[in-house]
Amino acid sequence: MLWKEYEGVLLEREEGAAVITLNDPANMNPVTVTTMDYLCDALRLCEQDEKIRVIVLRGAGGNFSAGGNVKAMKERLDKGINTAKEGIRAGGEFMMRLRTIAKPTIAWIEGAVAGAGMSIAMCCDFSIAAEDAKMVFAFVNIGFVPDCGITHMLTKSIGRTRATELLMSGRRFSGADAAQWGMITAAVPRENLEETVQKYIYKYSHGPGVAYAQIKKMINSCTMRELNACMQEEVEAQYICSRTEDHRAAVDAFCEKRKPEFKGR
Repeated sequence: MLWKEYEGVLLEREEGAAVITLNDPANMNPVTVTTMDYLCDALRLCEQDEKIRVIVLRGAGGNFSAGGNVKAMKERLDKGINTAKEGIRAGGEFMMRLRTIAKPTIAWIEGAVAGAGMSIAMCCDFSIAAEDAKMVFAFVNIGFVPDCGITHMLTKSIGRTRATELLMSGRRFSGADAAQWGMITAAVPRENLEETVQKYIYKYSHGPGVAYAQIKKMINSCTMRELNACMQEEVEAQYICSRTEDHRAAVDAFCEKRKPEFKGR
C-alpha cells in the first residue's frame, strides 16, 4: 500500500514492513541530493511508526541504482556549478541515518548497482542480490573518489587488497562475486530473489525488535567513529576531484559514450 510518494522515491507499507523504492527507472534510479533528502524523510517516517519493524530498500524497473546522475552532473559543469560538497554531505547524512536507525534494514538488489547505489546496499544490515546483478564502484571512471562511506565499509568487509583493486580499477563484478567476497549477505538466482527477500522480511518483522536494535547499536559502536571520519574526508577529496580536468573530461566522455583520456590533472 502506497504510504507516501516523492519525486523519484516511493514509500510503501506492508504488514510490519516498509518498502522504500528508488523510482526513476528510465534513468536507472539515480541518487541525487534531492533523492537523499527524500530518503532521509522516508526513514524518519519509518522510525516514528511503531508498526514498521523492518525496512526494505530496492529500485524500480529491474535495477537497484546506477548511482549519481552523470548527465545532470555534466549540465552543472557546463554551467560552472559545483555541488560536490553539498552532495557528499547529503549522502553522508542519509547513510548515517540508514546505519543507525533502530530497525533492521534489507537491500533488495538486482540489475545495475553502481556508485552510491553500492553504498546504500552495503550500509543496510542485510543485502540480498541476484547472482547476475551487475556491480561496479564507478567513481574512478569519472575521475572521482568513493563517497557515502564506501571506502570504510568496503575495506572492513573484504580487506585492503581487494578493496584497493575494486576501487582503483572501476571494474564490474557480479552479485555472486560480492557474496563470495563477503561484501553482501547473500546472492541467489534471479528467479529466487523475491522469495529469499520475503523470507528475510518475515523473519525480521516477527523477531525480537529490541534485541535487533541493541545488536545494531553495539556493532555501530565498533565502527561509527571511523565511518563518520571517513565521510568527512570524502567531502574534501571529492571536492578536489570535482575541480580537475580529468573529471570534466570523463563526464563528457561518459555522456558521449566513449572512453575518457585522463591527463592526471
